[in-house]
Amino acid sequence: MLAPRKRPLPLLAAFTFLVVILFYPRHADRIYLQWLSTVDSPTPQWTQPANKTLGFGAVIVVSAPESPRLYSLRQQAAVTDIVLTVPQQPEWTEGDVRRFRNGQEKGVQKGSILAWMGHHHALQAFLDSGLETALILEDDVDWDIRLRSIQIPLAANAARSLLPPSKRSARFAKSDEKHVQYWGNPKSWDLLYLGHCGDYFNEVTYEGLVPQDRPFNLTDLPHVVYTDPTLPIRDELHPFTQELFEALKIPEHHRAIHRSKFPLCSFGYAVTRPAAERLLSDLAPPKLKPKGARAFDVALLHACSKGSKTPSPTPYRNPKPHPDPKLRHKYASPGLRCWTVNSELFHHMPGASQIAEIGQAIGEKAGIPPVDLAGQTQVSERNETTNIGCGFWDGSFAFELDDVERLEMLQEQVGRQGRCLKPGRDL
Repeated sequence: MLAPRKRPLPLLAAFTFLVVILFYPRHADRIYLQWLSTVDSPTPQWTQPANKTLGFGAVIVVSAPESPRLYSLRQQAAVTDIVLTVPQQPEWTEGDVRRFRNGQEKGVQKGSILAWMGHHHALQAFLDSGLETALILEDDVDWDIRLRSIQIPLAANAARSLLPPSKRSARFAKSDEKHVQYWGNPKSWDLLYLGHCGDYFNEVTYEGLVPQDRPFNLTDLPHVVYTDPTLPIRDELHPFTQELFEALKIPEHHRAIHRSKFPLCSFGYAVTRPAAERLLSDLAPPKLKPKGARAFDVALLHACSKGSKTPSPTPYRNPKPHPDPKLRHKYASPGLRCWTVNSELFHHMPGASQIAEIGQAIGEKAGIPPVDLAGQTQVSERNETTNIGCGFWDGSFAFELDDVERLEMLQEQVGRQGRCLKPGRDL
C-alpha cells in the first residue's frame, strides 16, 4: 500500500476549529454562491453551498485517542470550512474487547472490534446531542475541495427529489441556515451512504465484480442519475466503478443516488435517530453473535439488506414493517432503509488501515482488500485518492498552524473558488 504522508503532531491537541472561526471571512457563505446545474432539469438553478455541517445536525468523527490521522482531517476541514465534532473515545481495555468478543474467536480481528466500539461511541454521542441527523466519518477519509460548494448541494438536491421534505419544511430556494430537511424528510430514510469503497450491486473478489444471473441495472431501484462536473473522467475512476457504471449506462460526469444494494465499508454514512438506536441495540449490538457479522461495516450491510424490502419513503400501509407491532410507530423496517450516493463523496486515504496495523502488532494476518488492491496502480499514477478529483491526501493543501496567510489563501482559492492548486491542475 502507499504510505500516507506523515505530518507533525505536537500541536494537535491545541488545533481546534477556532482557527476557522478566527480567520474565515465574515460573509464567506455569501461568497460561496455560484451557478450550478443541479439534478438534470430543463433549467439550471442557483444553488448555495451546504452549511458547515453539510446539511446534517453534526459531522461526527470516529477517531481513537491520539490518532495521528486526526491532524490531517482537521486541516481538510479548515480549508473547506466544515465543522467537525470529535467525541473523545475512552481508552478501551482488554476487558472491553473480551466482553464485545463474547466468546467469538473465529474470523474476528481485534482492530475490527475496536473500530466497532468507536462507531458505537460516535452513535451514542449523536443520540446524546439531541440532534435529528448526523454524518459519521472515519478519521482517514479524503474528500474533494468542492465537497461543500458543489458535491453536497447536488447530492442533497437529488436526495430531496426522492425523499421529499415535509410540506412544513422550509423552502430551499431561500437562505436556510439550519438546512431543515436538507437531505429530504428524515422520517423517510434511515441511512445514507456518502462514503464507501463501492456499492457494486454484488460481491467483489480479487478478479472483480461477481456477475449476477441478470445484468446490473438501475431500473428495478428507486434512483436518480444527476450531473456532477467534479467527478473524475471515466478512465480515472476505480476500475470496479468503471465496470459498474458501464453496466448501468451511467454517463460521464454523472452520479446516481439509489437504494443500497451491496455497500462496502463505513467511511462516511448519515443516520437518523431511530437508525442510530437500532444500530446500538439489535442491528449492530455491542456483543458479537455466533453467526453474526465480524465487522461493523458488515453489520451495516446486513441491516440495509434486512430493510431493502421496506419502501422509502414508507407508505401508511407498509408492506414490510418492523416485526414487532409495538415498535412500528417508531421503527419502519426490520432493518434500515438505506440509500447510496454512487460514486462516493468520501473515500479512505491510501495507506494501511488502522485495523490492519493493530492486527499486525499482535500477529494477526490481514491481506489487502480486493477494492484497495485493484485501485493501487491508479492511485499511484493519479496521486489522488480513489474516485476523488482533487483531494487532500498528497499534502498540497497543508499549512503550518501559525501560517495565517497561507490558511486564508487556501480557504479563499481552494475552499471557496475550487481551484486545484497542484502542478498542472489549476481548475
